[in-house]
Amino acid sequence: MGQFDSIKRDPWMVEQRYLASTHEKEQEFADPDTQALLTGPAEHRHHYRGLSRDWAHMALELAVQRYSGGEPMELVEAYADYAFAQFARHFSAYPAPSEQLRPWVSDEYRLALWLLSLAVLCGYPERVGQVLGWLNQDDERSPDLLLHRLFQRLGKTYAGTSLLHPEPYGALLESLDLKGPAQHDALVRYLRQWYPNARGCYWHERHTRARNDHLGYWAFEAALVAFLWSVQGNALESAPHFYPQALVERARYRRLGKQFRDPETARREDAPGWPSGTPCPWPGYYVCVERMMGEQVFMHQVPFPEIDGQVVHWRLSKTF
Repeated sequence: MGQFDSIKRDPWMVEQRYLASTHEKEQEFADPDTQALLTGPAEHRHHYRGLSRDWAHMALELAVQRYSGGEPMELVEAYADYAFAQFARHFSAYPAPSEQLRPWVSDEYRLALWLLSLAVLCGYPERVGQVLGWLNQDDERSPDLLLHRLFQRLGKTYAGTSLLHPEPYGALLESLDLKGPAQHDALVRYLRQWYPNARGCYWHERHTRARNDHLGYWAFEAALVAFLWSVQGNALESAPHFYPQALVERARYRRLGKQFRDPETARREDAPGWPSGTPCPWPGYYVCVERMMGEQVFMHQVPFPEIDGQVVHWRLSKTF
């Protein structure tokens, strides 16, 4: 096994094709003539709307390919940020609602989920609001319950009471209201059906074609849910061809969850602490707010102690 085969994340990625495809994209991005067209006078830009859109999509594809090819996560994150910059440039140059992402169109809905997922998992919280702004929210076909729940979890507002695309996203939406093993199992079910349900996507079955542009197959939205809802379980890793495990591990290692805290975590972390004499609300490790004395273990309902006869406050550091 060569070095590329030992580090690639997508099992169907072929080194020669990967290198050819990524090199071609890099060359296009370096083309000064195209750059001049895309940043030229506003009165001429209407001629290049399609080129501008394709440029942004190509940047996202390159970021996905870099992830699939096993590149270091720092590099993948940089490519993802470049893709966001290209989409920001495009939507700024063409702000009309007709140019925004249409969530009722399945491919554009999936693109929105990819962008939102990468914004969170690559640590770009400011991009979350941008993705929201790139969605066409004025059309009566726009409201969607999954987007509503995801943006709500991220502190944003998006309308929706029903699911626009029950297949394949029903299981993913269902997982948001579950806990523990049931939530984990719902995500596993979603991953098992993810690729078959992606039939019809422009990138589906690309690894079987005699061309160089296979991207890799990744259910980024499943990783987003697993990260934001703190879903744990080894079975998620049993679908490594579709679950971007390295993205989730990297986000957790960087503690990006602090940028996207759920309401319960925020309430615990922002609380001033429980005063001495208060029964411990849940077992875990606590630190004293007023004294630097390290973590202390307290069990449920055990009263928090005073220190040197003084009332102090205890704040939860982590649970067992």
